Amino acid sequence: MSEGSSGRRTWAVAEIDLPRTTAEQVCTAFLDVMAEPAPWACIDAWSDYRDELPAEVEHAQTALQQLHAHRDGQDTGMGIGIDRSDPAQEALLRTYAAWSIHVELLSAAEQEALVTFHDGASSITAELTGTEVERLRERLAGVASVERLERLHAQARVRREQERWERRAQRKQQWLARLGWSPQRDVRRQEEELLCAECGHPQGAHPGPGQRDLKVCAVCVYEEDYELREESEMCRRAYPG
Repeated sequence: MSEGSSGRRTWAVAEIDLPRTTAEQVCTAFLDVMAEPAPWACIDAWSDYRDELPAEVEHAQTALQQLHAHRDGQDTGMGIGIDRSDPAQEALLRTYAAWSIHVELLSAAEQEALVTFHDGASSITAELTGTEVERLRERLAGVASVERLERLHAQARVRREQERWERRAQRKQQWLARLGWSPQRDVRRQEEELLCAECGHPQGAHPGPGQRDLKVCAVCVYEEDYELREESEMCRRAYPG
């Protein structure tokens, strides 16, 4: 989201799957900084950590479910509205926020969320002003970092691409190893094995006697399949030529 008249842009906590104690620190920082711009909240009284809830958190979960049932006549424990100006409701929110499967901090009921804690605060996204970012970074120094969401997405894309190329390179080396060829062997042995002068792959991977089903170097085919070589660059040399 680009910065609009409100001066808010989309940010996120860079770290994911935070330890519980750290998640509580991060949630508390957001609740403090966003107390004025987000005086309303919506919380689900369910947790992915139900088998490890501290006693006070379990009590807060029960109280939230009872609040929901009393107010709305429902006991689903989902989408419970919290008026943060009510000290009792605010206390339940602060106790349970880092453990809930979903929490939203809102400027008013039924408005779009300014902050969302996803899956026990395993990830957090927020619409923040520059001042709010500075305050959060000050509160979270040495604990967690707050970064622009698109920057984190770009970093994730680069990381995925690097991992993809690493997997392809590994598969290529495994393929070459099955052919009994390794780029680490000394030059003299490579010459003795008569590598293809065009593509550098073993001649045994090329069309020739015993390889009549091949029209193109088999290793080149493998590389092209995994986008390591352009089709126009695939070697079609036959041995013996």
